[in-house]
Amino acid sequence: MPVVDINKKITQAAADTLRQLDIHLNPIWQLGRNAVLAWTPAKNGLKALVIPVRDLLYHLSVRPDLLHGSRYKDEAAFLELCAGLAVEPIQIMFSLRIGPQENAVPWQTVDGLIRRYSISETLYRGVILFDIVGFSKLSSIQQIGQLNSLEYCINMAHRRMRDWGMPVELARSTTGDGFYVWNRAIGPVAEISLLILMLMVLAENEMDRSQDRHGLVPLLRSVFSVGRHYAYYQIEGLSPRGYDYIVGDVTITLARLMPKIAPGQIFIGAFERPIRDGGTEMVSTAGFVAKADKYLQKLIGREFNGFPLSELSLGLTGNREQGYDRYRVDDKHGLEHVAYNAVARLYRGGRIPLMLGLSSPT
Repeated sequence: MPVVDINKKITQAAADTLRQLDIHLNPIWQLGRNAVLAWTPAKNGLKALVIPVRDLLYHLSVRPDLLHGSRYKDEAAFLELCAGLAVEPIQIMFSLRIGPQENAVPWQTVDGLIRRYSISETLYRGVILFDIVGFSKLSSIQQIGQLNSLEYCINMAHRRMRDWGMPVELARSTTGDGFYVWNRAIGPVAEISLLILMLMVLAENEMDRSQDRHGLVPLLRSVFSVGRHYAYYQIEGLSPRGYDYIVGDVTITLARLMPKIAPGQIFIGAFERPIRDGGTEMVSTAGFVAKADKYLQKLIGREFNGFPLSELSLGLTGNREQGYDRYRVDDKHGLEHVAYNAVARLYRGGRIPLMLGLSSPT
């Protein structure tokens, strides 16, 4: 399908039609009992393959690829999928044109709406877990203050990345004493951008901590990793929420590693992912961090809280020859979760450098 600008403004009529599509999808979804597995444009609307979630999960044992990629399919692939699962498609009628034409809506826009009624699996996605140290021992005022402070730092880093030309399609969900944060965009560059965003959050937080007099800025511990997960939308009222949740191997790994992390420490999980989307050549954690460090150099000269960034670095403690500092957690199910200790430095002109992470891990 031709490349289109998915950010282009749609007409009011198209927006109204998308709302009508949402109204049609909601009863088909049956409060989460069913999921839209695939869809394709059709004359005067679209066709959707709708299947009970329980049946869908059963089919995954034979077809684990069912939840990979977009819910959009071309007509041939859509009909083949319907035949393979022995499911009759549902025709949804509306006047919206889908496509790259000037008076049409990009398929990505329609897919974004339909994904709220579906489940999807991503094989490789970067995710951060920020945790506030000693949260349960804080007063209720300090708890809300520190959560608000962390959220502010995340928002500031998000805006900073956008202003620097490294936009992140940020999503988050709360853990109660912190946040999972991820990039809805996928691919190596999207994950590197997310890792850099994590450093900007930590740098912003450290600057705020240096001026904190009331215990309202948190001491953080944080971990980043890349792995597979499922994305879905929880129900709010009688409709899916407007933002997604993720659960899977990567979030489990982050949660298992967190108790091993000391206050102020940064972990980066042990992982491998393709160097390029769709490629077979893999890059490990050390190679990924090296690539992120090169991207950091592009930020030299950028303004950070009133001063230009003059030097930046990110690395793993230890070395390649004798081995990087490595941590392992064996959970109660006998699964192993491994991470490395990371440190970063940000120099802002002649100011005292911001040192992130623990250079001498315990």
